Amino acid sequence: MAQKNRLPAREFPVKNGILGALLQTEYRRLIDKMEHVELQRGAIVYRANQEIEYVYFPEDAVVAMVDVTDDGRTVEVGIIGNEGMVGINIFLGGITTPDRAVVQLAGSARRMRARDLRKEIRFGSPLQRLLLLYTQAFLAVISQSVACAQYHSVEQRLSRWILTMHDYAPREFPMLHSFVAAMLGARRSGISTSAAHLRHLGLIDYMRGRILVVDKQGLEKKSCECYQYIRKQYKSMRTQVPGLLAA
Repeated sequence: MAQKNRLPAREFPVKNGILGALLQTEYRRLIDKMEHVELQRGAIVYRANQEIEYVYFPEDAVVAMVDVTDDGRTVEVGIIGNEGMVGINIFLGGITTPDRAVVQLAGSARRMRARDLRKEIRFGSPLQRLLLLYTQAFLAVISQSVACAQYHSVEQRLSRWILTMHDYAPREFPMLHSFVAAMLGARRSGISTSAAHLRHLGLIDYMRGRILVVDKQGLEKKSCECYQYIRKQYKSMRTQVPGLLAA
């Protein structure tokens, strides 16, 4: 019965999976509390320890959560696209975030004031249940990302990162070696060497700061197990809520 009341994609262009899984009545109530924004690549959504004013539901945009050490080194601990929400610390009862949130792929998002989200989760709502499922999956992703950064080679991690970006942007996407190095916590030279090797193998191609996946299956073999593990977490989330990632 609930399935029949879900948002018809042709009538309501809902691009975020969590919002798309809401019933029509719930979505219509919440959308009045949101605004449409465009996020530019490289823009900092949150700085570490900054008070969160808004949470974001990405549509086309992709945002990376990045840990920053005292000496300025960085490493990506989680990537958020149209399957989730940026700002889960608010959902968990926090006010600030320990990580930096950086836009990896430019695009659109819906944003809601943190205080409005707090009201939603305080009284309980369908959105609260969806965010609980998403948070469980995302925390598992963060844990795996930390292990990946410590135990896997630069080439494996680069392959995982490229595959993840390819899932969000199937045609091609920007890739500056310096930017990717900052995301993976690696040296730029290591990224350049690994990318050149993957290109030599015919798995990817790149030109003028943009990358194209040529052989996805071959690239999956070069990647560590983290790529499939992360996909499994979100697939599990889909099975618990039909239509969750149908946007």
